[in-house]
Amino acid sequence: MFPAGLRLALVATFAPAALLAVDSAPRVAPTRPGLAAAAANQGPAAVGKPSSLPVTRLIGLEYFALRDVTALLGFKSTWVESTRRLTLLDATNRIELTGGSREIAVNGLRVFLGNPIIQRGGLLFISKTDLERCLTPLLRPALLGPLLGRPRIIVLDPGHGGQDNGMENKPLKLKEKALTLDVAQRLKKLLEARGYQVVLTRTDDRQLGPDKQTDFLARADITNRAKADLLVSIHFNSLYPDTKTSGTEVYTFTRAGQRSDRSWGAVEKDDAETTPSEINRFDPWSALLAHCMHREVIGTLKTFDRGQKTMHSIVLRGLKCPAVLVESVFLSNDSEARRAATPAYLQQIAEGLASGIGAYADLLEKISPKPAARPAVSPSNSKS
Repeated sequence: MFPAGLRLALVATFAPAALLAVDSAPRVAPTRPGLAAAAANQGPAAVGKPSSLPVTRLIGLEYFALRDVTALLGFKSTWVESTRRLTLLDATNRIELTGGSREIAVNGLRVFLGNPIIQRGGLLFISKTDLERCLTPLLRPALLGPLLGRPRIIVLDPGHGGQDNGMENKPLKLKEKALTLDVAQRLKKLLEARGYQVVLTRTDDRQLGPDKQTDFLARADITNRAKADLLVSIHFNSLYPDTKTSGTEVYTFTRAGQRSDRSWGAVEKDDAETTPSEINRFDPWSALLAHCMHREVIGTLKTFDRGQKTMHSIVLRGLKCPAVLVESVFLSNDSEARRAATPAYLQQIAEGLASGIGAYADLLEKISPKPAARPAVSPSNSKS
């Protein structure tokens, strides 16, 4: 079960009794989402005690019926069979999930799961990994347990540098490497004014190694040596020769056993990795950080929402802290690129990133245990 103080009352489920039977897939021993407190030497995402939530095998993976998830997390639900869509509601959240799709909406924001929602026998199912490491952190962060306090040390990673220009808009003479460093320096000032200790992976126009591989690894090493509480890697997007696509994307490292978002393309190969990387220990917290950044950056910039996604980033792979990679806008889109060429807009990007970090820090502080109040001393027992 979840920690005693966090258990939630059961609510009515979305399917009538006649629909509760699912297909003939065999069931395995019940397990609980691995979100409880773990021993310090196991890392934050170590699996906790078993619970009564039943697991169903579908397409060779472990899935939970959303009927059961709805009850466990305390949501009310509405099921529309004709659209295969389930809506979950509580006092502060609205989630929309569709059978056969990886894309869900969380409070109006696009989030891409690592596995599709599956419909069987009138019920929808979500993969165990997506429930544990993506959805529950966004909806019930208190269930993560008091494992990470409010961040103090933040590493900012201005993408590219030196001979690596990153994305370019040549007609506008814009280079990604210059814009990322500009935003990072602005963001550093904002965060330091709020009391954070801030480290930049680069402070000038340089590449941190003789090639991209060593450059990426050097950035991760700087982050780990700084004992960072989180990393934000700052980037600008491009899809040349496509000049119409616009918007903001926020990435975390792909969860073990799942495909990256890019590999779901029509011609891409399955790139799932069965062996977890170092950063996968922090999947739930990275998902929560990404959601906060996603909401605040889009809210600040008013950009098109291209979703919260995952990628196999070398910079993120070996990190010992939660981390996100933010693609603020597209340099291949002239309208967005013209805005990105102005100091005022770069300041807006920095402010949106700062707001996202602040929202994440506030949530962690909120779910952290408060120190026990010391008993009052009776005047009759006090010493003169």
